[in-house]
Amino acid sequence: MLRVTLVGAVAAVVAAGGFPPICPNFIQNADYYGNDITSTARQNPSDCCADCLRTPTCWVFTHYNGRCYLKNRKSSLSSLAGGTVGVMDAPPLAIFNASTPTTAAVPTTVLKATATFTYKNRKTTGTYNMVTDINGCRKTATSSTGPIAPFHEDVSMVFRGPLNIHNIAVFTRTQGEWTKQSSYDGATGSNLVFMNNANPGKYNGQPPQIYAAADGIASSTTPTTFGGSLAGASDPNNKYGGPGVATGAEVNIMQAAQCTASNCKGYFSGPYALQGWAGSKIFATRVTMGSTGLPAIWLLNGQVLRTNQYGCNCRGVADPGGCGELDVAEVVTAGSAKLSTHYYHLDANPSSGDDTWASVQAGTELTYVTILDEATGTVKVMQFPGSAFSLFQTPTLSSTVVADLIAQ
Repeated sequence: MLRVTLVGAVAAVVAAGGFPPICPNFIQNADYYGNDITSTARQNPSDCCADCLRTPTCWVFTHYNGRCYLKNRKSSLSSLAGGTVGVMDAPPLAIFNASTPTTAAVPTTVLKATATFTYKNRKTTGTYNMVTDINGCRKTATSSTGPIAPFHEDVSMVFRGPLNIHNIAVFTRTQGEWTKQSSYDGATGSNLVFMNNANPGKYNGQPPQIYAAADGIASSTTPTTFGGSLAGASDPNNKYGGPGVATGAEVNIMQAAQCTASNCKGYFSGPYALQGWAGSKIFATRVTMGSTGLPAIWLLNGQVLRTNQYGCNCRGVADPGGCGELDVAEVVTAGSAKLSTHYYHLDANPSSGDDTWASVQAGTELTYVTILDEATGTVKVMQFPGSAFSLFQTPTLSSTVVADLIAQ
């Protein structure tokens, strides 16, 4: 009833000439990443105006691919082919009832996933070979036990192009509460840095990790804002070229804090040995995969990155899985219409997974969610429409929301 009253009030003000036009002039081929409240299915950008008007706190919208993404504030304006941006001329409806406190709308409805895969009957106790020194690749057998072992240890998420990364959110669970620890919105990051394996020191015995430059290919000695786009392979016929040449460019994410002996297992050295996310965690990311090459998203035990992802590490290749790799959404064969997921962990052999768990939707924004929860023993990957990321733009996730995700 309140919204109807406010819409009527705004209509009366406009009729009396006391307001500029509600619908703004549009900015073409543009976007304001992040800050989504909700989204609606609309064919035309002009239809977004009424939706924004009816939504308390809506001030900005982007129309893209048949949807209106309603937002409560602007971020940095960025280019998006086919995107249309509007900034409302009138303030949000909520201000017309000054006596009623208002807060930003918090999405609580969990959309139905377009695809899910839950890992069941996993090993929860086993061993892997921990690297103690990369010089000579010295290792020692170590045990790992727990409902999501070994991924209760700190992990990192890895991305491979061709892929555009629009948003990332990482939540961890403490005493039943899910709190956002890290985020990225296409323009800025919070407690999240992008890394790659381009450290020149790797040719002198140092670990390959270093901060990634904005393009994800070059290196930087200081944290740099990632540009959001990972290129495909520059020479896919060069099988020895590595990431960015034989395959798409790769980056991985870490927290900003450096490792200490109390929070990072195994070998680490130098200023680029950073912490991943330990314990129970949820990764949500909104991405657009390219139509060619081998785009992919996967998780690795943080130890793998701090030693040598493609050399001496605790993971190895194929089975057994060692300290752990979880392929979230991977195109295994160029041109494939399907995405693969596989979970390599401990001394499990063979590893479980599904090569057709979800469909590739090249050029379309999608949200991928990965749940690693010790309390329920959940290891799960999910695919949603891109608009579903609005659920993860809040500081916390309720236990009800997480339970709904796990139940799908």
